[in-house]
Amino acid sequence: MSAMPARAPRVTPSTMPKRARGHLTRVKPLVLDPIIEAIPVAVPKGKASNRTFAFILCGMLIAGMLMLLVVNTMAAQASFQKHELQIELSHKTADRQRLEGDVARAESPEHLLIMANRMGMVPAATPVFLRLSDHKILGKRVAAGEGN
Repeated sequence: MSAMPARAPRVTPSTMPKRARGHLTRVKPLVLDPIIEAIPVAVPKGKASNRTFAFILCGMLIAGMLMLLVVNTMAAQASFQKHELQIELSHKTADRQRLEGDVARAESPEHLLIMANRMGMVPAATPVFLRLSDHKILGKRVAAGEGN
């Protein structure tokens, strides 16, 4: 609660110095009328009973407990989703590692030699090189079947 009074004290021209009276009569119609009208004339009198206070307090307690229940339920649901996603991630990681192993085996020199023999390829007896600076072929070109 603020320290401001509920109603501002009324200032009458008789309690003001003579210098300020003329200023108040000029300013009052422009500024003070809306402010004075907004100030409540009477503060409501009455007191809430202990029963009303207890009902309000119980209502706030029940609402807080329900909000806590909702938050805990949402946290548990998020935890289950996280667990399921971690399991899915581990399966995907295992599949990726299996596929990387398959690719590594297929790229091995032994496997390439076996696949080349199945396709009818034979190793070259004399290798030939290409010099990229002048595009010159170094070595004698001989067909693979002729060199054996």
